[in-house]
Amino acid sequence: MSLLLALLVASVPRAQPNLPDDAPLLARASDRPTLARPVTPEAIAQGTVPPAVTQAPGVPGQTTVPIAPTTPTWPAHGVPPVGTWDIVAAGALGAALLTVQFAVPAPTVPRWTDQNGFDNGIRSVLRVSGEGGRQAMGYTSDALVYLLIAAPFLNATLVAGVEHERWDVAWRLLVLDAQTVFLATTITLSVQKAVARERPFVQECRTNPNLQDCSQGGQNQSFPSGHTTAAFAAVALECFHHGYLDTSHTGWGAAVCPLTVTAAIGTGILRIAADRHWATDIIAGAAIGALVGYAIPALHLLWEEKKDAPVLTPTISGTTVGLTLAGRF
Repeated sequence: MSLLLALLVASVPRAQPNLPDDAPLLARASDRPTLARPVTPEAIAQGTVPPAVTQAPGVPGQTTVPIAPTTPTWPAHGVPPVGTWDIVAAGALGAALLTVQFAVPAPTVPRWTDQNGFDNGIRSVLRVSGEGGRQAMGYTSDALVYLLIAAPFLNATLVAGVEHERWDVAWRLLVLDAQTVFLATTITLSVQKAVARERPFVQECRTNPNLQDCSQGGQNQSFPSGHTTAAFAAVALECFHHGYLDTSHTGWGAAVCPLTVTAAIGTGILRIAADRHWATDIIAGAAIGALVGYAIPALHLLWEEKKDAPVLTPTISGTTVGLTLAGRF
C-alpha cells in the first residue's frame, strides 16, 4: 500500500507558480534556466541586438534577449581590400604624374593638324563666338572638373569617416580614389604629349595672334581632353561609392550618380564651347576616364573574391627586412 501511494504522488504534476497574464512566456513555460541567445560585441556594434540583457521575472538565473529589428549592414557590399602595395602604387602614380607634367617637355610643333567633318561640324555649332564668352566657358569647365574630382574624396571623408565613423573604410576609398585619378591623368598627359594634336583655337591665332587664347601654353596638347578624362574618372568613382557600396541610404545618395554624369557631360561640352578641344578629344577623354574609373575598383573587388591567391607583402622587423609570400599552392 505504501509503495502504491508513493507512485501516485510521484505521478501528479507539480503546480506552476501563479504568474500574471503578461508575464514572459519563457518564464511561465518552465522553471528551469534556459540558455539565452548569445550576445557578442560584434552583434551589438552592428545593431542586430540591443546590448542590454534582461532578467526573466520570477525565475532566478534565467535570461532573455529581446530581438530588435535587424539594421542593414554598411557598406552594403563590403569594401575592396587595400594593402601596402596599393599605397605604394598610389605614390608611384603620383610621382609618374609629376614627371610627365614637368619633366617631359610640351610639344612645340604639332604632329596632328588634320581635320575632319565631324569635329568641324560640332565646333561650328557649340563654339562661342565672343572671346569673353569663350573665356567664361573655360573657367566654368575648370570649376566643374575640380568639383567633380573633389567629390569622391569628400564622400569618403565626410560620409564614411565623419557620418558613419568608419575611418578604415574612408582610408580604403581615399587610396582607391587617388590611384584612379592619378592613373587617368597620367595616361591623358602622356598621350597628349605623344600625339601632339593642335587645339582648335590655334587656327584663329594664325590670323589674330593678339587673342588671349594664343598666349596660353599646351597649344599642341588637344587629344584627349584632360578635363573630360578627369571628370568621367571621378564620376565612375562616385557611382561606385553610392551605387555599389551604398555609402548613403538617402534619396540624395541615389541621385549623385546621374547628377555627376550630367556634370561630366557638361564639362566636355564646355570645353568645345571654349574652343579648347575637338569633339573627338572629348569622346576619347570620356572613354579613358570611365574605363580607368571602373577598372580600379573592379580589379580590387576581383582580387577580394580570390582570397586564396598568393599575396606578396613587405616584412620589416628589428633584425630583418624582406618580403613575405602567403597563399595556398
